[in-house]
Amino acid sequence: MGKKINCLLCQSSKLEVTEIIKSGDIIKLWEKQHNNVRQLFNGVDSLEKYLCANCKLEFFYPFVPGDDEFYSKLGQEDWYYLHEDKTEFSYSVKYIQDGDSVLDIGSGRGAFTKYIDKNITYTGLDLSSKAIKYAQEENINVLEQTIESYANTNKEIHDVVVAFQVLEHIVNIDSFITSALQVLKPNGLLIIAVPNNDNFIKDIQNHLLNLPPHHTLHWNSNSLKYIAEKFNLEIVDIYQEELTNVHKNWYYTIKLSKIIHDFLGMQIKSINMSFLTKLINITSILFIRIFKFSLSNSKKDGMTIAITLKKRTF
Repeated sequence: MGKKINCLLCQSSKLEVTEIIKSGDIIKLWEKQHNNVRQLFNGVDSLEKYLCANCKLEFFYPFVPGDDEFYSKLGQEDWYYLHEDKTEFSYSVKYIQDGDSVLDIGSGRGAFTKYIDKNITYTGLDLSSKAIKYAQEENINVLEQTIESYANTNKEIHDVVVAFQVLEHIVNIDSFITSALQVLKPNGLLIIAVPNNDNFIKDIQNHLLNLPPHHTLHWNSNSLKYIAEKFNLEIVDIYQEELTNVHKNWYYTIKLSKIIHDFLGMQIKSINMSFLTKLINITSILFIRIFKFSLSNSKKDGMTIAITLKKRTF
């Protein structure tokens, strides 16, 4: 593609191209979901997936983020905004004290408020008109603003800032984190939760929600920890979700599919629409459904990883 680029997080030039993905394949897969994303890839024939040797962040280039039309289309699916059973909600509540001021970036309809049984001041930020409509119907304070815009007039007013499943969509990481810290009080907490691409989701082929234009970045524990180093933050805790019953069959299906691919000497790719891969996936699904596996709650193989960071006073 010609253009020299650096890591979006640490600015390192030590990048490895791990995969090249045809834009047309992504477009075809989205068309099967009745969502036309062709206009987003205008002039982009392929995407390169980069891995940073320094901070371990992965990202896709050229950058093809979703636009309002794309997310509005997704928003027509109730599950996209109504899914509330997220372990990062329960995890984060323990860091919120009675009387705290909480900012929820990318709040959706403000579902996080249902997990907080304390007297707090809550503000959500979201860019989806549908999500804001849901929030208004339930009298939840959600504003249609970016964090950058909000930070211009709200310096150091919040005790806790949370961003659940947001940072994987963001290209301008510095602007996002800097703005989030500007609205946070000294010693305040920033809690970030993202999909954990160290776990089984990295082996899911044709997983559109983990590809552009939905997810433009892939995070893991190393890249999350680097945020603390770069922005002079104290790491309070790192949380890795245990495998949930909701994802149990999916987890075992992907693991079995990976074993079969490895046995046959086949590479796991972000997109693979070959007949053999389809056959392997169908076989894996049927096998897991027939031979039900028990779930060990000790497994740290869930889809989400979160980090709690403290803003230093100096």
